[in-house]
Amino acid sequence: MLSKWLTSLEENGVKVETVIEKTELVEGDILNGSVYVTTLTEDEEDKIDYISLKVLCEEMDGELSIVGKHSFQLVGGIRSKDGEIIPFEIIPDERWVCGKDEQLILQTTVVFLDGVEIEEKGVITYSTIE
Repeated sequence: MLSKWLTSLEENGVKVETVIEKTELVEGDILNGSVYVTTLTEDEEDKIDYISLKVLCEEMDGELSIVGKHSFQLVGGIRSKDGEIIPFEIIPDERWVCGKDEQLILQTTVVFLDGVEIEEKGVITYSTIE
């Protein structure tokens, strides 16, 4: 079982990493983690409009349905020497229980002020207590 999970995106001189604490959630758990934003260039001007986290249920045919979401603008996260740290929590509900031919995905989308969007996805699991 993975204890942590990471996605990493780079674009426009900015690196965005999403780290979740647990990839295998059970009923009663909360999906939590942090988004780390690092500027890779000397240009300190804010380039990101917002960051969106979506929990998606993907069916076998590739169709996606949103079962949870969270978004934020970069206005008040925890700043460190190298960037910004934004903690998050998403509370699961019964929609997170996918069928046997479906999978649960966490998608990080970064939307830049110039309209460019980049995204990264990773698989997570959620199960109920029987």
